[in-house]
Amino acid sequence: MTSHKLLLGITSIIVFCCLLTNPTLNAESGYWRVFFKDKGNEVVTPGSNLWYKTMALHSQKSLDRRKKNNPKAQIITNADAPVNSDYLNAVSKLSDSVLLTLRWHNYAVIKTDSLRMESIKKLSYVKGVQRTSAKYFPAQTMSAYGSAFVKTQDQELGILNPVDNCGVFRYGPSFNQASLLQVPLIHQMGITGQHALISFLDSGFRWKKHAATKNNNVIAEYDFIQKDSVTANQEGDVSSQDFHGSICYSTVSGFQQDSLIGIAPFASFMLAKTEDIPTEQHLEEDNYAAAVEWSEALGADIVSSSLGYSVFNQPLEENYLFSDFDGKTTITSKIVNEAVKRGVVCITAAGNDGPRDSTLITPSDADSVISVGAIAPDGITPANFTSRGPRADGRIKPDIAAQGMGVVCINPGDTLALTAANGTSLATPLIAGAMGLMISAFPEIPGYILRNTLYETAINAKAKDNILGHGLARVHTAMLESGILISPMITYPVNQYQRIVYLIQSSNPVLNATIHYRKKGRREFIPIPAFRHDTTHAWAIDILKDTITAGDYESYIVVNDAKRQRIYPARLPNRDSVQVFSLNESVIPCGIPEQILPKHSYPMSVENESTSQNGYSISQNGIFQCSIYSLNGALIDKKEMELQAGTYTQSHLNQLFQYDQMIGLVIQDRSGVVITTILPPYQN
Repeated sequence: MTSHKLLLGITSIIVFCCLLTNPTLNAESGYWRVFFKDKGNEVVTPGSNLWYKTMALHSQKSLDRRKKNNPKAQIITNADAPVNSDYLNAVSKLSDSVLLTLRWHNYAVIKTDSLRMESIKKLSYVKGVQRTSAKYFPAQTMSAYGSAFVKTQDQELGILNPVDNCGVFRYGPSFNQASLLQVPLIHQMGITGQHALISFLDSGFRWKKHAATKNNNVIAEYDFIQKDSVTANQEGDVSSQDFHGSICYSTVSGFQQDSLIGIAPFASFMLAKTEDIPTEQHLEEDNYAAAVEWSEALGADIVSSSLGYSVFNQPLEENYLFSDFDGKTTITSKIVNEAVKRGVVCITAAGNDGPRDSTLITPSDADSVISVGAIAPDGITPANFTSRGPRADGRIKPDIAAQGMGVVCINPGDTLALTAANGTSLATPLIAGAMGLMISAFPEIPGYILRNTLYETAINAKAKDNILGHGLARVHTAMLESGILISPMITYPVNQYQRIVYLIQSSNPVLNATIHYRKKGRREFIPIPAFRHDTTHAWAIDILKDTITAGDYESYIVVNDAKRQRIYPARLPNRDSVQVFSLNESVIPCGIPEQILPKHSYPMSVENESTSQNGYSISQNGIFQCSIYSLNGALIDKKEMELQAGTYTQSHLNQLFQYDQMIGLVIQDRSGVVITTILPPYQN
């Protein structure tokens, strides 16, 4: 396959193993890649045994993501099929162990000696073998480049409050890295990464004890080095093993008020330990490739890696030439490109070998990867260390930038303390979190389109260069360009009504919004035009509690601006396209300031609303001034009418005032005293 280098700034010091150049001289064990000619006699066709086996390897989320990103492509192909078990069994008998199997490029990584490898080579279904220390191409050497992680001194940043999973976000010292990307504007819409699945590939993750990360939604972990589900330090690891992964991961997932608010703290996460800190060897690239396949199969929307490969420190390991960094040659660039074909957004660090030109490391050269450069906290100045392009074939790299100096993250050795660090390693997860927010907000849009929109709206999009690519990302701007931005549903009681609110933003004027609701289990939705409140971006309806029965209700919204229409929640397979609420329930998504939500009654503040079990009560006879309001809160008519004391049903009122649909009505006597207010009941 290809070779690798770490984007961690921790140097390798331990010799991994002794690799042999002449198998006839001795028979010490080493690590090999064994490539197979095929997947066996079967091919993946719907209904075949191999098709079922392959489908079983993939989550429904993975299949849905593939379909969304490539609707005309075959969802499952031969490349996705498992490595043939008979082949593996035969090879296993001639080896000490099978470390990895990689489906997309159809090979296994094994530990065996050179004598037994001679027998493996002769197997009819073996296409070829290769030391893991080797590249795909003839061995050549090059001078070493630096690393992509530079740690600054620890800073004991005080924690003022314990974890608070709701309310307005108080970023504390992490505000700058979020605000440069416009993230607080997105969090204030209640968009915090929900439903996005982000996989991190790194050296390890100590997340379960720190206050800012211990409540994260981690759905899967795997250690590709020790072959278990523990990604934090364990026996055999050096003390610094899980440091780098922990700090990078926390910039996205952290949530502790007045301390560290990550970019997408309420996303779901997968953690893959692929990097062995003391060594720099090509085997780690194979770990990386296996972790990408694992992430894709489990449904990851995003794979983020602050890792990279160029120069190696173990015996016989072949270094990369810069000419290998053409976007399609190395193991990691190949695997990233394969993942992107299947709909995954892949993000990686450009490297820390600047300020010289052509100092990228792989897979930041990959055709389809988002390669991230580092910018200073001022949002303008490139970090001196950030690696520059172009890549080997002249294409501009990196692609985009985020803060990479003084980035606030957890101190993994403590339960509360923070630290700050420099490096494209720290800029990379900030962009991964940003893409998580975009996927959370627009789950119906293919990842590659969101990626391109992020490029097109970045600060240097019209004059991209080989220092920071398209420049500092502007995530809120990218979202408004992507479509109508709609918050999750907000609901709370107001007097006798259950209010449903959505916050709506668009780059075009919003013309109207219709909120649809129904009792759970009913077939038909009731469409109600929303009224726009004086509160910025808030559109709402009020449902009179007396007109609906207890139980759960479902809602969605349709919004039209001057150019577009959007339905939210998006209608996706295997995902609820409604949001659920109940009477007297208050649901205000985290990040949304309560003070911006409309609190007064509709269509105006009136306290003496009058209803009875059978309808609306008028307590006296007389001639009244009747103000009639449309469902969106606008005054549409005013008329004097003689009314008798009694109870009026909604149907009677509609006939009386000659309106076919439900209306808002304020009845005043001739002196202006409000007799009663009848708000839209929206009966089901």
